[in-house]
Amino acid sequence: MPMRDVYGTSRGDAIGGSSTWERNRPMAVVIVVFAVLGGVATLVLAAALDFDLVAAGHFGSLFDRGAPAVELLRWGGLLDTASYVVFGVVILYVGERLRQRDRFIVGLLTASGVAATLVGAIGAVLLATVGPALLTDYAAAPDSTRNAARLALDALGRGVAAGLWGTLELGLLGAWLLGIGWVLRRESRRFAGLALLSGIGFLASSVRTGLTGRILVEVAGPVDLVVVLAITTSLGLLFALLLWLAVILWRG
Repeated sequence: MPMRDVYGTSRGDAIGGSSTWERNRPMAVVIVVFAVLGGVATLVLAAALDFDLVAAGHFGSLFDRGAPAVELLRWGGLLDTASYVVFGVVILYVGERLRQRDRFIVGLLTASGVAATLVGAIGAVLLATVGPALLTDYAAAPDSTRNAARLALDALGRGVAAGLWGTLELGLLGAWLLGIGWVLRRESRRFAGLALLSGIGFLASSVRTGLTGRILVEVAGPVDLVVVLAITTSLGLLFALLLWLAVILWRG
């Protein structure tokens, strides 16, 4: 039977061993800040769409929601950008702590994770800047040009949600999670297993969006439904993994 530490965790299942994850309470706080920023940003962006899942695939509907949608879209995008920046710090920290495992492989994984945050941040910035500008110009535009403005916002939303977030970001993030799970497969079977499952869900969603152009909330059949359930579960696993790591870093 494996020995257990004072927290009841099997030493054979510690995440990378005590030498890898020393107490680092500031980083634990950073992880919690990321979780809070990401959650609030999602709620604000959902509020801009009036919590209408169908509207997430048709950003042109924001024109019908009036002035409040402008500020909600702007602040939601800015908060989302901040969450990506904070997540990038977490990914760099994880890469630094795992670097002794395999410098080359961990370096590639870290590059993939950081690239995912950059892609996500670019999408969020576009929503925070270009989106509100289109909404504002639409209000003062003549009727003859309003349809063009609606099409432009639809194209922006589709490009961000399907192209940047749905395909590139999820693919890069999925690769990072799979790699982290593989690197830690011997030190922590449970943590590695969750990371691998989460990474598979992200990659499956990335492939599905890349091939079909449909974003997460657009379900056209049983396969789509399975993928949507998988990515939803993967998102929950990702936050669970990060909060688990935050607890470990807080305790030491």
